[in-house]
Amino acid sequence: MTTYAIGSVNGCYQSLLKLLEKIQFDPENDNLWFAGNLINKGPESLAILKFVKGLGKKAVTVLGDQELRLFRLANGFIPLEANDRLAELLDAPDRDELLKWLRQKPLIHHDAKLNFTLVHSGIPAEWSFSQTLTFAYEVESVLLPGKYQLLLENPEPDQSRWHAKLRGWKRLRFIVNACTLMKYCSQQGKLDFKTLGPISTQTQDLVPWYRLANRLTADLNIIFADDADFQDDDFPGIYPLPAQASLSALKLGTSPELISIARVEQELEAIGC
Repeated sequence: MTTYAIGSVNGCYQSLLKLLEKIQFDPENDNLWFAGNLINKGPESLAILKFVKGLGKKAVTVLGDQELRLFRLANGFIPLEANDRLAELLDAPDRDELLKWLRQKPLIHHDAKLNFTLVHSGIPAEWSFSQTLTFAYEVESVLLPGKYQLLLENPEPDQSRWHAKLRGWKRLRFIVNACTLMKYCSQQGKLDFKTLGPISTQTQDLVPWYRLANRLTADLNIIFADDADFQDDDFPGIYPLPAQASLSALKLGTSPELISIARVEQELEAIGC
């Protein structure tokens, strides 16, 4: 039995099928981990959700920023924008069933046997492993029925530094943003949610979140979707999954192997690469 972790699919269903063919995925014996952002940008978000849901326990999915955006769109808190490709999903007759299934997904997944941790974007340097699981659960419990609208409708605060005394929606929004949007950080630990592009193009003060000194999860093997396109050198215990022109799968094991394919051309154009 083999487990593969896959980066941001971004609505590129044909590219996903192409990747699964390359790794010779066997749904009877293999498992898939998805690092969030299954949807949007590409043209077939509905097909992807149906496919992943149909895999049942053979698939693990963590939430990314696009899943949180979908929840807010579905509840009318924000409007569809020109670059959204979610209308088919939002109009689907089984959308509520799919959304309910998706809301039950975690922000963090850890497998002690495989010794890997999966998150969409990253883990703040100040959080220990136990704190990370606890904080993620705080958000996951709010996404349960009857509570999740309160999280989604609350405005996103401009909160880029973690403080243990954070409470209420500021605390929950920070946890969500850290796990689904964090990319670069300042040397002092201030999170940057917007900067994209290779390390070589950034100012000296910005570093990828995993390169901050004294990071408390430095002993973990962390897999995440490299939506920033860091183009970094190998870093101990860190496994970024390229998410731009290619779609990648990491074969988990004692010597992890990264397997990539070029996205299907029409899907590549749709996501703007």
